[in-house]
Amino acid sequence: MTIRHLRIFIEVVDSGTMSTAASKLFISQPTVSQAIRELEQHYGVLLFERLNKKLYITEKGKRLLSYARNVV
Repeated sequence: MTIRHLRIFIEVVDSGTMSTAASKLFISQPTVSQAIRELEQHYGVLLFERLNKKLYITEKGKRLLSYARNVV
């Protein structure tokens, strides 16, 4: 996990979609998806529920968000 992962995670939460986050960060959407997947694998938790192409942050995601905002 890197600061870059945390910045991407924060932007996904703030933007609501991975594609919007990618656009704001000037990176590709697959790069954003990969970073989120790597965070989920690193912590062994699901950070977002994915329903009908929408993202909903989980309770564990909210905990990481608090930590991420403090670190970044």
